[in-house]
Amino acid sequence: MVAGGKSLSMTVSQHRKDLELFTCLIEITRVYCGQLLLKRHISRFEGDMIFQEVTPDLTSGDEIDRAALWCRILKAFGFGDVLVTLGTGRMSNVESENTGLTSEHDYAVIDLAERNGKRMLLIKNPWSQPGGWTVNVTTTDEAADTTNDEEPGSFRKVEAQRDARVGERCSEPGNFWMDINDVFQYFESLYLNWNPGLFSHREDIHFSWNLSNANGPWASFWSKPQFKIQSRAAGVAWLVLSRHFQSGAHAAKSVAKHLSAGHTDETGFVSLYLFDGRGDRVYLADECAIRAPYVDSPNLLLKVDLQKDIPYTLVVSEQDLPRSSHSFTLCAYSVQPMDLSRAQDKYRSHVVHDGAWTPASASGNASSHAYCKNPQFSLTLSQSSDVSLLLELRSGDFPVHVKLLRADGRSARVTFRDVVGDSGEYRKGHALAEMSEVPNGQYIIVCSTFEQGQVGEFTLCIGTMADCVVERISTTPAGQFMHRLGVAFFKPGIDRLRASLRCSRLTRLSVVAQVQWAEGLGENGQPSSDVPLRLSLEHGQGSTCQTLASSGTDDFSNAHYGTHVSDVDIQPLMCSQRGVWIVLERGGLLDTYGPEGIDVEVHSDTRIETGTWHELP
Repeated sequence: MVAGGKSLSMTVSQHRKDLELFTCLIEITRVYCGQLLLKRHISRFEGDMIFQEVTPDLTSGDEIDRAALWCRILKAFGFGDVLVTLGTGRMSNVESENTGLTSEHDYAVIDLAERNGKRMLLIKNPWSQPGGWTVNVTTTDEAADTTNDEEPGSFRKVEAQRDARVGERCSEPGNFWMDINDVFQYFESLYLNWNPGLFSHREDIHFSWNLSNANGPWASFWSKPQFKIQSRAAGVAWLVLSRHFQSGAHAAKSVAKHLSAGHTDETGFVSLYLFDGRGDRVYLADECAIRAPYVDSPNLLLKVDLQKDIPYTLVVSEQDLPRSSHSFTLCAYSVQPMDLSRAQDKYRSHVVHDGAWTPASASGNASSHAYCKNPQFSLTLSQSSDVSLLLELRSGDFPVHVKLLRADGRSARVTFRDVVGDSGEYRKGHALAEMSEVPNGQYIIVCSTFEQGQVGEFTLCIGTMADCVVERISTTPAGQFMHRLGVAFFKPGIDRLRASLRCSRLTRLSVVAQVQWAEGLGENGQPSSDVPLRLSLEHGQGSTCQTLASSGTDDFSNAHYGTHVSDVDIQPLMCSQRGVWIVLERGGLLDTYGPEGIDVEVHSDTRIETGTWHELP
C-alpha cells in the first residue's frame, strides 16, 4: 500500500474480491493509523459508550445491556452509519487452538443478522487465513448436542454455522458467524466507528501544547489547554480529542528523552475534564462535573449534556506525556448550533515568579517558630482588585500553602497577624488562594510547606484585575546582625516579661517575636488556639517609663503569625542611664493557655547584648 503519483492517491493490490477491500483497509487503518478513525469502545466502567483506546473487558459484560446495544448497532449498521470491529485479548496457545481465534488480534464485522432468535455477527479475519472460529459446545447454545461420552468441559470442534443469505461471502477463508453472547465471552473489545455526518454541526480547534517546562505531576490546571463551549440549544455534544502523530526523528528523540527521565510509558495518557457554568479558565480539578478516563489512545471522546446558553470549560489534562511539544485537534459534534473557543482568564493581569524552599528557608507551617523564614514576596496594588495566588511545585510531592498578609508599610521580611486570605488546607503539589475586592496597598505573600525541611522548587502566579508590582523579599536583611534571646515562657498568673538591651554605639534595630510551640495543631496545620501577644521597647521603669515602639497599633497580635517592632534608634546613653527593655505582654484569659514558648530575635546595625527574661507584676 503506497502513495502513487502527485495526487497522493492510494494504490492497493488485492488478491480476491474487490468488494472485500474496504474491510481490510478499515482494519489496517484502525490498527496502524488509528488517528484517521474515531474509535469507540464499549466499557463496562462507564454509563455510556465512549471513544477511547482503553481495552474494555467484554468478557465481564454483565453490566452492559446487550439487547439495547444490539438494537442500536443493528439500526445504525443498516443505515451504513457505523463500522464495527472486534478485538481479542491475550490468549494461551491452547485457547487459541481450541477457539480458532488469534490472540490479541482485531477482526472486522461485515454483517449483522437476527436468525432463529439469535443475534449473529458475520466476522472477518483480515488475514484471510484458512480455518476460523470453532465452538466450545459446552458453553454455547449447541451444548444440548454434546454427547454423553465426552468429559464435562472438554472442547469438541465444530464448524460454525454460515448464513445462506450471504452465501459465498460467508464461505471466504477467515469469515464466520458468531452469536453476540459468544462475542462477549471470547472477545475483549468492541469498536464502533461512527459516521461524523450524523451530526449537523461541528467545531474544530487545532492547538499545540509545549510540555518542555511543565511542572510536576501534581501541577494545577492553570497551564493546561482550556476551551469554552456553549450551546445555543439544550442537547448532547460529543467532544473528540485527537493527538497528532509526530515525525519519526522527532518522536524518537522525544521518547528517548522521556524514558531517560525515568518514565516507563513511551506515549503517556490524556484526559478531558468538563466544568459547567464557568466558561473561564479554571485552576483546580475540584469542581469537575465530568471526567473522561486517562487513555494512551490517539483519540478520546467525552459525551456531555449541554444546557442552553450555559458556558462550560473543557480542560485537556495529561499524565506522563513526553516533555516536548505536542499537537492536538479538538472536535465538537452536535445536532444543535454551538460555539467552541479558547477559554479566557477572568484575571486581566498575571505575574509569575520562580522560587525554592532551601534547607535554610523551608520553615514549615504557621505553628513553626521559623514560619517567617519561608519564601516571601511583596505585592503592591494600585487599586482595589480581586486577587488570586497560585502556588505550584516544580519538583517534589509534598503539601504546600500560600497566604496573603497586610504589610501596612512595615518591614517586608516579617509575617503579620492581619491575614487577608489563604489557600485553606495544605494540599499536595499546589495551592490556590482567591480573594475578592482586596483594597489597594502593600501586602506580603508567604509560601510555606507543611513540615520543616521539605525542599523543592516552586512557581508562584499572581492574578489581579488591576496592575500590580510583585517583588521577592529577602528573608534576612543584608548587613545586619541577628541576636536571639532565650525562649520566653509565661508561667500561670504572669502576663508580662521583660529583658534588658544594651548597645555600645548608636544602632537601629527591629525585634521579632513568634510562638515557638503550642500544645497541638488544629486543622490544616494551623494552631489550635490564638496566642494574643504584644511586643514593645521601653525606656526606663515605673513612673518614668517611656514606650519607644510597640507592635501593631498598640494592640495584641496573634503570636503564631509573628509580631514585631521595626526601625527603632537606640543610643548607648539611653541604656546606661534609665535602661532599655524588650517587653512581652500576653493578653486574654490566662488560665486558657499552655506553656507556650516565645522566640524573640533582634536584628540590628551593630552588635548588641541582652539580659535574661524577668517577670513583671
